[in-house]
Order: sequence, then structure tokens, then C-alpha cells
Amino acid sequence: MRCPETPASLVVVTADRMMKAAIETLLRARTGELGIRRMSFLVLRHHEADPGCRTNSVEVARGHIRDSRHLLVLFDYDGCGSREPPGQIEKKVEEDLARNGWKGRSKVIVIVPELESWIWGRSEGAARALHWRRGFPALRAWLAAEGLWPAGDPKPPDPKAAAERVLEEEDEDLTAEFYRDLAAYADFRDCRDPAFRRLRDTLREWYPARGESPGESGARSPGESPGKTSSESAPES
Repeated sequence: MRCPETPASLVVVTADRMMKAAIETLLRARTGELGIRRMSFLVLRHHEADPGCRTNSVEVARGHIRDSRHLLVLFDYDGCGSREPPGQIEKKVEEDLARNGWKGRSKVIVIVPELESWIWGRSEGAARALHWRRGFPALRAWLAAEGLWPAGDPKPPDPKAAAERVLEEEDEDLTAEFYRDLAAYADFRDCRDPAFRRLRDTLREWYPARGESPGESGARSPGESPGKTSSESAPES
């Protein structure tokens, strides 16, 4: 794996290229909406997907213990290989990270049920991210007619199936490009998804916007330079 030119302040381990694309876009283009300052970051993709993130994120992040300040691990609950409560899974992975050099500077976020749940709100951003050309009210009504978004529910019961059906209707595919659009256009201001809120709050604690009370010392880590970003995939073998 090619090393970035400078150490990244933040390392993120993700489950697949879709999640990797979304997180890269959030950290690169949505820092203002997240209420954080820019930082150097490195986004890794675990070659064993969600189960690998749950069982051995330590190995993927091991090479960054000395030079990086913080570590995030994100993966979907669906497909992770455990039916324990999500909070218990997070606790176990965080304990493993703490035993292996990341104590006090790592956070594990299990997304329930999956990343696609973040897009669903009540705004035109969802329609834009899904390349739906008829506006959000029409999208909401169409999904209800398709039996994918019952009236009264804050989001579709199966977020991924709903997204796939919309993209199919628009002759689009569920690709990494879609996830970049999701992160770029979705309106997160009123997002109530617990996993997204934990991600946002963790980033605000670690990298508060300039002028706000920091959750860390004001000193910049050796690898932290505003605007400096990089991304890699974890080795495939």
C-alpha cells in the first residue's frame, strides 16, 4: 500500500468502497455542515468488509498508531456477522483497539441497519443524491406507492432496497459514485440517525471548528494540515 506523503491526523477504517467514497466526501466537502475544521485524513477499506471491521480492525490500522492522532471504524450492522446489540459490538471493538495502542483516541460506529439509512430525510437533498428528477414530494409518494416507504415512517424500513429501486427507476446503478453524491448532496442538518449523530459528534470533539471549544488540545498534530487529504485501500492480502 502506498503511504501518504505526511501522516494523517485521522485514520478511518471502512467496510467497502461505497462507504469509503461517502466518508471521503464528507471529510473533504462537508466540514462546514458537520461543524468541524479540516484535517488530514486517510480512509482505508477493509478487504474483509463488515465482518473484518468487527473482528480485526486493529491489524488494518496498526501501521498508523504512532503517527496518527485518531481512529474511526465504521461498518454496517447488517452483514457484520454478529447479532449482538450494536452498542455491545462497538464496545468490544473499542476495547480491542484500546488494548492495541488506540486507548482514548478511537471510536467505533456500527450503522443500523446500513449506510443507506443516512440519505433518507425530508429534503430535496435525498432526491438529488438519488438522481431523482421529479422532486422530493414525488419521490416520497412514489416510494409509498411501491410499498417501500409506509406513511408515517421517518425513513424506508429497508433503506438500501429503497435506494436501489429508485436508482433502477432512473436507470442508474448503486455505485461508489452514488455514495459520493449521497455524501455531497444529502441534507444532514436534521438527520436523526443515531450512527450519523455519533460520527458528527465524535468529529466535533476531535476537530472542532476554529473558534469553538476544542475536545482536544489546540496544538496541531504533526500530520494535521488543513486541506491535506489522502485515501487508500487496505491490502487485499
